[in-house]
Amino acid sequence: MLNKTQLLNTIRYNACQIKIEAAATTATLSNYDYLLNLSKRMDAIENAVHVLSRFGILFCFGNSPVANLVTNSIHRTMVALIPSFGLGDFDWDGVGEDLNHLVLKSYGILLDCGEDGLAVAVCERHNLFVTMCELQEKLDEEWLTDLAND
Repeated sequence: MLNKTQLLNTIRYNACQIKIEAAATTATLSNYDYLLNLSKRMDAIENAVHVLSRFGILFCFGNSPVANLVTNSIHRTMVALIPSFGLGDFDWDGVGEDLNHLVLKSYGILLDCGEDGLAVAVCERHNLFVTMCELQEKLDEEWLTDLAND
């Protein structure tokens, strides 16, 4: 059975890896391997946090360095991953589902760390991205319709 130190080391390691991998040029929505690894690392953090809480150990120890590392890593990674503009040909059935999963997972972890504001900020950025994609799609349809009518 894992003890508190091992669980904190698991959390720390995965948070550091998330931060390091997010800086790579391959950290994009189109890189399935990156998204899969990010999801696995978030799962490991989430599981360790839940085990700690089951034993009555609150993870959000105020200004704990580990909690701060987790929140900074996940928030920065998600903000960098979610584009701030719409993509007209975005793959909603593939990458979109992966992105939704990552947003929900990051939201849960940030809440567990006591960072409600950062959790909401990630969701708002995702919602803005979805709205921008929908607008881009409508503009593309209008443009194609106008082009066909000329």
